[in-house]
Parts: sequence; structure tokens; C-alpha cells
Amino acid sequence: MGRVRDPATGDSVRVRDATVDDAPGIAAVHVASWKDAYAGLLPAAVLDGLSVAQRRRHWRRVLDPSSVDRVVIAARGDELLGFAHVGTAHDADAGPGTGQLVTIYLHPDVWGTGIGRQVHDAGLARLAERGHRRAVLWMLSTNARAARFYERQGWERDGCIRVQQFGGAVVIDHRWARGLPSA
Repeated sequence: MGRVRDPATGDSVRVRDATVDDAPGIAAVHVASWKDAYAGLLPAAVLDGLSVAQRRRHWRRVLDPSSVDRVVIAARGDELLGFAHVGTAHDADAGPGTGQLVTIYLHPDVWGTGIGRQVHDAGLARLAERGHRRAVLWMLSTNARAARFYERQGWERDGCIRVQQFGGAVVIDHRWARGLPSA
């Protein structure tokens, strides 16, 4: 996928497909990002209960070579900075040719540097390469930072919502959609 420059430091950042060996770094970024991004949006008990070990087991399953999903990462040397997980959308109304941006997270230290856009674009490129023409994602309705990011990347709310529970709190997710570039 290639190298980009971290606009904040000028350091070279490599964006590439993840391997199962990346599971520990992905898990650490996932937990760190959740703790910062969802502070005040999800119950503190949920965030305090996050476990890098549990996330590592999850990511090892996702990254298994038999998985049809794909994960791309951004790394500066051996330091994993962020990742995007993509796959086929499973919503009943998604329709053929619809992929999903399942998750995208960056370590909070690199928020706002442009690395998120690079990881995002690489993930969407993986969907387009697999023949998807459209993509969806689900986002916590109260996450204003994420909403601004997705709007800048061409996503729009499509009117679908879902309700979930986290630690006894009811939260609402909005679904967002956008077309994909041709592979």
C-alpha cells in the first residue's frame, strides 16, 4: 500500500495489510482509542473493563488467514498507530455489493494528523478490490468527533439506526453510507 509522512513529525508511516502478528498492537490501539474516544459517551465501568488481552484474542481470530475480512494498519517502525477492519456488510437491507467499514481506530496520540484518512482510504480500497460498490458503517450517535471525520471522508447518514446496551446504558448508533471508488 505504501508509505506516507506523518504530517506532525515528518516520520515515515507505512500503511499495509495486517497479519496475525499485528494482533497485540491492534488490541492496544483499540483499547486506548476506546478509552479516550468514548469517555463520557459510554459508562466508565465499560471503559474500565476493557482488556487488551481480550481484544488480542478477538483480533487473532479476525486476522486468521481463513477470515474473509481484511484489516489494514498504519505503523511507524514497529509502533502500530491505527487500523481499519473491513468486510462484507451483513445488514438485511445492505444489498449485494455492499461492504462495511467495521471499525477504524487510531491511537489518540495521532488523532488529527491525517493518518486516519490514510488508513480509512486503504480500507475502502480493499473493499473496492473485492468488488464492493458501496460501503456502510455504524457509529455511536453521540460521537461528534467521528461524525466530523466521516463527513470529511464523504459519508452520509442513511437513516438507519440501531439500539445497543453497554454496561446498562442504552446507546443509539446511526448507519452511514457512501459509494466506493472503482478498484
